[in-house]
Amino acid sequence: MFLLALLINISLGYELHVLDAVGFFCFLCLLKRLSWRAFKYILIVSSLVAACYFPFGRTYGAPNFNSILSLYSSNPGEAGEILRVFPLWYYLVSLGILGFALLLLKRPVRLFPRWSGHHSSLLTVFLVISLVVPLKVFYTEGTFSLLNASYPVFRFVKDITLINMTVNAEHQRMQDLATLQDNWHVIAVKPAHQVYVVVIGESVRRDAMGAFGGQWDNTPFVSHVNGVLFQNYLSAASSTQQSLGLTLTLVGKDEQPQYQNNIVTLAKRAGFHTYWFSNQGQLGNYDTAIASIAKRADNVHFLKNGNFFSQDTQDMDLLKFTNDALHENSEAPKLIVYHLMGSHPKACERTHHQYATFVNNEEVSCYLHSITQTDSFLASLHQQLQNSGKDFSMIYFSDHGLAFKERGSKSEYLSHNDQFQQNYQVPMFITSSGETRQRVIKAVRSANDFMSLFAEWSGIRSREVVPKYHFISEQPAPPAYVTNFTPNRVDYNKLPQDPFVSRSNAPSRTALR
Repeated sequence: MFLLALLINISLGYELHVLDAVGFFCFLCLLKRLSWRAFKYILIVSSLVAACYFPFGRTYGAPNFNSILSLYSSNPGEAGEILRVFPLWYYLVSLGILGFALLLLKRPVRLFPRWSGHHSSLLTVFLVISLVVPLKVFYTEGTFSLLNASYPVFRFVKDITLINMTVNAEHQRMQDLATLQDNWHVIAVKPAHQVYVVVIGESVRRDAMGAFGGQWDNTPFVSHVNGVLFQNYLSAASSTQQSLGLTLTLVGKDEQPQYQNNIVTLAKRAGFHTYWFSNQGQLGNYDTAIASIAKRADNVHFLKNGNFFSQDTQDMDLLKFTNDALHENSEAPKLIVYHLMGSHPKACERTHHQYATFVNNEEVSCYLHSITQTDSFLASLHQQLQNSGKDFSMIYFSDHGLAFKERGSKSEYLSHNDQFQQNYQVPMFITSSGETRQRVIKAVRSANDFMSLFAEWSGIRSREVVPKYHFISEQPAPPAYVTNFTPNRVDYNKLPQDPFVSRSNAPSRTALR
């Protein structure tokens, strides 16, 4: 039974403490001696939850704001693809947990209805371990609460409940703001171009792109395009909804996105005609924050009629909307936004299991090739813009990076994470008609200041956006912070590294499968 108690504690994603496993083991032993029915129910529920959550706990850790928010924004199709990312042995462990539980339930029942010294010992150990963390908090912070007990099963239930309340409140806030009229106060509009294009990539680590120092020549277009490459651009957060919510909107003094005040509404307020073309879904269990921004545009097209994985569509399919947008009769300047699926896990689903160079394993190889697909999209879009004969400028950036899981093993893969610098190190470049050379900006730039860049780039001045520095320059910026899954702001510079390492023992294959 101790092994099962240990597995249940490990499965829920919290840091492992042997004392917690001992305390939970004592609790189960005591319960089994006093009430077989209560023991059976708790063991079944705990084992089922642990078995189901183990792959997620191993990958994403304990429940947090981001994981619950993603659950609300997901659907069966997306969940199915995420499940296919996990290595087989994750599921074998889950089956092992269920197997241990079944064996315990089939063992002969021995009840000890009379209280004994053994009962007292089990209860004492359980209570003492329960009080360790609450007393530690009382000593350091001066407050005592049994809710601070460290048992993973208890923490899992508590965290799920509290985080769900927070997510529901944020969802309601988003919905309320999404229905409000924007309150931009535009001071001046002096666009330097006729067409402004924003391309939002998905899940691209900067060190996986050849153009930004990656080990592989997988970005022939970006590597040679004339324009400005930002060598140290950081995403605002490490998941799509959080990151783009903080990037594309005006963030208030309370550090919360004002969804009604975003790049689309600012452009419209300045007299731009706006378009939003997306290969991501517009509906989960409710409209996502990003979809609510998209729907403010004058012309909106989602390739997927419903959720993220409702149809097998490719980013290249978005290009069919470009010519109509470019040639629509309008004297007003235009803002066109493309939201890609890019390199979202599972990468081999993006590339249909094709890759150009074998690196470590198939999934990592597909990830690198998915970046080549995005590069091809950007090249084709750039050609469309050039062929239109219009004066244009195009920005590309990715919403967040990914981290390696099961590093060095045959089952190595990349997934969302918030613990490493590479989760926030993403590519960004700007190219415009008339550019004659490529230059690199090495100064650190943050997506938290994207609204300032947008104003500078588009020539729209407003009372609400006050740039702290000249974004397209080497001018030093304030210290960078990023938002993790909890969600809390953390110092980017204090995060550890998660480098992209190519194993030398991997076979070399360069032919496209």
